[in-house]
Amino acid sequence: MKGISPLVASVILIAATMSIAGILSYWASSFVQRGLTESGNTTQESQCLSSQFRVYSGRYTNASKSLTVILENQRLADISLSNVYMFYPNDELKSFNITGVIAGNELKTFNVSNIDPGFTSGEIRSTCPQIAASFKCGAIACS
Repeated sequence: MKGISPLVASVILIAATMSIAGILSYWASSFVQRGLTESGNTTQESQCLSSQFRVYSGRYTNASKSLTVILENQRLADISLSNVYMFYPNDELKSFNITGVIAGNELKTFNVSNIDPGFTSGEIRSTCPQIAASFKCGAIACS
């Protein structure tokens, strides 16, 4: 009985080695990609946990239907804003987009237009789900 030749055995060993290397390479790249995605989510979550802002002052003008607010970032992490919600009597709610970033420990002015008069309160929300600042019409100058 004859065995396989050394040349055929070498080719089979090289093919098996390359197959195993390809499988390990695919697994490693998906493992690293998943780890990077989870790391990015953790970074955003930790940034959200260390965020806080408040309405420093504000003014609503009936004539121009505009709200001007000065927001104060009370932490070091930057805060990205997303929406302003205005609450009206009879449980009416209106949403307005607001975009911008408040740098850490800074004050920044934001203007929102086309807000109908008669609101009772408002809330400014950030891109972090639990981070928001509320205000009442009496707390800001409504004219």
